[in-house]
Amino acid sequence: MIYSAPDVEVDRTMYVCPKCKGPLVAYRCSNCQITFPVMEGIPCFLTESTGASALKLREIYDGIYGHHVNVWEDQGRSEPFLKYFCELAQTSANDSVLEIGCGEGMLLATLSGVAKFGIDPSVEALLRAKRRSRADCAVARAEALPFPPECFDVVVAVAVMEHFEDADAAAAEIHRVLKPSGRYVTLIQTDMSRLERLNVKVREYLVPRFRPLALLRWAGKKLRHRIVQPLRKSYTAETARACLARHGLEVTQIVTRRTQPNAPLAGDHVVILRSRKA
Repeated sequence: MIYSAPDVEVDRTMYVCPKCKGPLVAYRCSNCQITFPVMEGIPCFLTESTGASALKLREIYDGIYGHHVNVWEDQGRSEPFLKYFCELAQTSANDSVLEIGCGEGMLLATLSGVAKFGIDPSVEALLRAKRRSRADCAVARAEALPFPPECFDVVVAVAVMEHFEDADAAAAEIHRVLKPSGRYVTLIQTDMSRLERLNVKVREYLVPRFRPLALLRWAGKKLRHRIVQPLRKSYTAETARACLARHGLEVTQIVTRRTQPNAPLAGDHVVILRSRKA
């Protein structure tokens, strides 16, 4: 169900207009003359006013989450990985934290923070994320973040940079919303050959531990309502680093299974970049 927010002024430290960055009153921007809808308690900043591609993105991801639960669990989102990523992010109880592409909120629920926000294109995903944590969630995209400048200590993103429509615009927005010396931690999945993809699945389901039920669940996803994400772009660790550097995000550490052999990463194709606002 879609309804407009009540006619009260919202906390201006929370959301701003994603287009002009002006203040919102009852989720309405007086500059752009746009009222953003609220969908089952979740503000939606991807509307007709933000373009056809935004609506298409919502439709695709709502379709994915409408047919699947724990969508990315078979792509390395294990409990050991979530704990490890949180250690790299180094969030504290006093931090304000944003997760871009938070999905169903598994990482968002694990992160520490006095104020936690998550954005995703899918309302279906965000409804589950809100049940997992007390985070504030909104339908939005990285290229047009609905937040004021310098409001987050930490921004994180797991396997979403490859799916940004405009990675440079997203990096500029992340730099804008980070506080001085704020941190951005992102995981990317670089390209793999077919043999490398097969090796990842063998390690995940067959060796060293045979997991028949998990294997059947994964096969079921492939056979029924196959998950196909849009805008898959190719990156290496260096091209990702260069993109961040262009927008004032200095990479301080690159983590792979080669640099950290004991890291609970899904394969050699997984790269984590820790950066800070220069």
